[in-house]
Amino acid sequence: MKKFIVSAVMAVITCMPMLAQSELLNNPNNKAYFGLRVGADIACPGKITADKVSVSTFKNGAGIEFGGIYNIPVVANFYVEPGVKLYYDTYSLNDEMLDALDLTGYSFRKFGMRIPVMAGYHFDFTEDIKVSVFTGPELEIGIWGREYAKDGKYKDSANMYGDDGLKRVNVLWGIGAGVSYQRYYLGFNGGIGMVNMISESGTKFHENRVTISLGYNF
Repeated sequence: MKKFIVSAVMAVITCMPMLAQSELLNNPNNKAYFGLRVGADIACPGKITADKVSVSTFKNGAGIEFGGIYNIPVVANFYVEPGVKLYYDTYSLNDEMLDALDLTGYSFRKFGMRIPVMAGYHFDFTEDIKVSVFTGPELEIGIWGREYAKDGKYKDSANMYGDDGLKRVNVLWGIGAGVSYQRYYLGFNGGIGMVNMISESGTKFHENRVTISLGYNF
């Protein structure tokens, strides 16, 4: 068994220089490019925590994002990819909270801008097929946001930002993977909210997100 393990390790070590020189890990044809992206968001609001007690308050919601990226090769197949995107997301209170507040509906709807800066690595299996993994920070800025309360047939709304509402600016840490076929792109990524979105002292709430995106690279 020991001889087998040693032989396997030596085989991997022997192959590493060849892999490093292959297009799988180091494609000499790498170049910068622009890309368009459109994505379906799954808004995943977290629990509200106060006095060390966490309460499940919201349902997951849906949304959409649209924008562009600029992929910049750094070394080998390692790259940095900044982008600018617009988004519209929604989510709502769960049934337990609606019953507690004696409401028939309560939703949050917001529009804004995202500025992700991802660092990643792509593996070029063929000339046409590339698989990438990436991670990095994403700045999210709320431009417009309203919350809508419904009591039977009566509906009321208010600004969701401000001293008594949520913060406009969030920072998420993104992680994901993508597949490119020729110039077409399919990606899956999640964003973990790192900013407490509630201004009130002693209360915590984080907004998270999952996005499935399609794109075209120029």
